[in-house]
Amino acid sequence: IRLFDTKKKDADAMLNSVSEELSKLAEMCKDMEGIETAGLPHDGEESESDDAAMDNDGGWVDEVELLTAEEKLELQENIMPLKLALVKVRKLAYKIIHSSTIVLPAWKNILKDLKMSATLMPRNVATCWNSTFDMLDYALSHRNAVDAITQRRDLGLRKFKLGDHEWAHLQTSRMVQQHLFRPA
Repeated sequence: IRLFDTKKKDADAMLNSVSEELSKLAEMCKDMEGIETAGLPHDGEESESDDAAMDNDGGWVDEVELLTAEEKLELQENIMPLKLALVKVRKLAYKIIHSSTIVLPAWKNILKDLKMSATLMPRNVATCWNSTFDMLDYALSHRNAVDAITQRRDLGLRKFKLGDHEWAHLQTSRMVQQHLFRPA
């Protein structure tokens, strides 16, 4: 699951309206049902190019492409809560780093009050393959500070507040990514 499946300009829309996103996915799936399949093998038939198509990325297969439209919709619905939580953490990290006169001093004070070192939350970057893990790891280890800064009305960060279920999604994602990105 990659955070950057969603364009940056759409990230705010995800925070504001989950139902809009689900409607868009439903429309995309409806559109996919009408796609012309001429020349493609029917169910049960095999094509000589199937093996070549499956092996064009060094043996990696995009299993999402193999799903039916309904399965793709179900997958998107199931990962939407995780995507929303990742967007919140990413946008919070951006706000902390880029608000050097208001939010950043408040962040440092919160860390000081919690007797934690004054550090910045790493942001995930599309060109750095494990930066999402680093951001999640930091956010989870600084959960009290993240909760404290998102509770302050004067900072305008309440929309980035994470509920217990979102923290659970992030924890699960971190555990999965830990096995992928950190050698044992």
